[in-house]
Amino acid sequence: MSAVRAILAQAEEAEAPLRFWENAILDEWEIPFGFWMDEMVSWVVANMETVLDVIKWPFSFLFQNFVVSPDYHPWWELTDMPWLLVCAIVLVVATLTRNLRVGIGLALMLALCGLLGNEFWEETVVTIGLVVVSVVICAIIGIPLGVLCGRVDGVWNAVRPALDAMQVVHAFVYIIPFIFFFGLGPEPATMVTMVFAIPPLIRLTNLGIRQVPADVVEASRAYGASEWRVLLDVQIPLARPAIMTGLNQTLLLSISMIGIAAIMGASGLGLLVFRAVINIDTPLSTSAGLALFIVAVVLDRISQTESGEGVNLFTRIYRAWAHRRDPEALLAGSGGGDPDATEGTPAPAGASERTWAVVALIGSAVGIVSVFLPWSLDSGLISGYSRAADLDLAGLSANGLAAEGGSYFGIAVLAMSLLVLGAALTTLTRPGRGARWFGADGALLFAGGAVISAASYLWIGPSPEAVSHQDGIGTWVALAGGVIAVIGSALWIRVAPYSPLRPLRINISFSRIAIAVVIVGLLAVAGLSPWFVDARAQSVITPELQAEIDALEKEAREDATKAGQNAISIATLVAEAQRKNPIAADGFEQKGPGLGRLALWLGVVGALFSLPAAGLFGGGERRRWMWSVAVSAVGVGVLLASGGWIASLVRSSDPNFVSGFGSFLCLLAGFFLFISSRGVLKEFRRSMVYESDSGLMAQAGNPQASTATEAT
Repeated sequence: MSAVRAILAQAEEAEAPLRFWENAILDEWEIPFGFWMDEMVSWVVANMETVLDVIKWPFSFLFQNFVVSPDYHPWWELTDMPWLLVCAIVLVVATLTRNLRVGIGLALMLALCGLLGNEFWEETVVTIGLVVVSVVICAIIGIPLGVLCGRVDGVWNAVRPALDAMQVVHAFVYIIPFIFFFGLGPEPATMVTMVFAIPPLIRLTNLGIRQVPADVVEASRAYGASEWRVLLDVQIPLARPAIMTGLNQTLLLSISMIGIAAIMGASGLGLLVFRAVINIDTPLSTSAGLALFIVAVVLDRISQTESGEGVNLFTRIYRAWAHRRDPEALLAGSGGGDPDATEGTPAPAGASERTWAVVALIGSAVGIVSVFLPWSLDSGLISGYSRAADLDLAGLSANGLAAEGGSYFGIAVLAMSLLVLGAALTTLTRPGRGARWFGADGALLFAGGAVISAASYLWIGPSPEAVSHQDGIGTWVALAGGVIAVIGSALWIRVAPYSPLRPLRINISFSRIAIAVVIVGLLAVAGLSPWFVDARAQSVITPELQAEIDALEKEAREDATKAGQNAISIATLVAEAQRKNPIAADGFEQKGPGLGRLALWLGVVGALFSLPAAGLFGGGERRRWMWSVAVSAVGVGVLLASGGWIASLVRSSDPNFVSGFGSFLCLLAGFFLFISSRGVLKEFRRSMVYESDSGLMAQAGNPQASTATEAT
């Protein structure tokens, strides 16, 4: 008994009440909030199925009728449209909402997603569908609600705390309830995206309505307009910039939720990124990331307001994320627009400018003719590296557009020559009234690209395995045409009446010099990196490996029971050799194209041009501008040289033969060199003359100009 009493006494001591300042007492005061939510979710699922179906219906309707349908496939469904039709739709929409230049650029960028492969294209259109459905539903709900908040203070006071909660609470918190209510798939993923992305649209719509001047609203009412007319004819039109900014921010936030949508079972590029992260798949992750970036650029540029022209995508996404709780800050200073300026006309072309424009035109015409002449004889030059069948093509005479001939180098010469031709004709007929780059500076850019493209093709040596190869007359004609166009454009730009929109900074731009040095270093790294990787079976099988394969084949012939096993062994040996011992050549090696050496020399030339362009040797604004155009022309040439190599291999290659990342680094270096002068180039336009300024008109080549009476 004494032992039992001792045990009971110890139990009583162990169960002594906790003091209120001890942490363990919190377990006794636990609020069963999680249990309540679990019971609530279970009750809603069991008793409100009809309501959930009604909420889900708009999302399912849009997905099944316009994005992807499991049952039937109408012709307008995104996933069943031909890729050319999708790109054409983007071209039309972007042209209507922005302009033709933006439309063409976005259509070409979207086509690049297809060039990554069919899988990436299919997921790209699904991603576009996911984002568009999300933004459409956000607009249907958000704009009317924002208008109501802007007109009724009580509604705004009730909605604002909900918007704060939607943006403060992380999406992971409310993913689980949406999965319980609506399951997995694109519909619940889009709902979660909408919860996160809709607050900026409501906030900015409310702000736009409230910022409409009160005197304008009162004036419309005084003239007898009904409240409905005041809203539709006054408030909404004046609030349009704020509403469009809200739509753009909603779109950017929707794109940022693509990864979470993949976790919830939605397909699209987010799923590829998620799969790449799980499997640590570098090729898949980089390709999917590039495609996702392109989709973001395309959708952002289509929905971008004019006030955001000079802001790049990364800055806009950062601002959208940083101001997701106070998107009103995004409107600060956005209503600028160009200041009023006196009307004038572009300066006419003088005699000397016309002369050199004609010279550039002649060079471009020669370049256009050259691509239809023979570029490659007896074997393919570039295709001889990547396609074994093109190593010996006796009697071949391929022009500049053929895959066995100039391929994309010839296509680049044709495109650049046509652009020089357009710039010359525009200046000769309607100077300053065509596209921005259809002038002297654009002509020099395009002519530089043409001459470097032709020189790059001539620089490439034939494959060491080619039986025979000769460069056709077309390549030399293209080079001659490019040189003529460059000379004409260089002399043309010296006399062209161009001036800056605002004065340039007179101090030396050491940042441009540093950028040029970095670009030269990048080109050196690109030259030391592989420009092609050949993992074809005939290339990776060494004599030792061939002897091992012959032994296995002989054994299989002597013992039929080992035929299957030996065939698997041979395939394994070849696959292992392809993975571990591919043939690669850098940009400096003789067995490769050697374009790394050319690109490095061009980079050095571009860096030297950058010195006067940065103001190191003094000179006026025009001198810095002309050297900046020369720097960008060299950048265009480097970009076309590496891009021509990459695109030509994509066009005609055996399986397991691909371009190396050295060519990609060279492509980046050319792009950076091209845009390094953007700050100066965008400031220069053709000079404007005015009716009262007869002196300038006469100097520009129109001495008969008369002074007009100033109109009031």
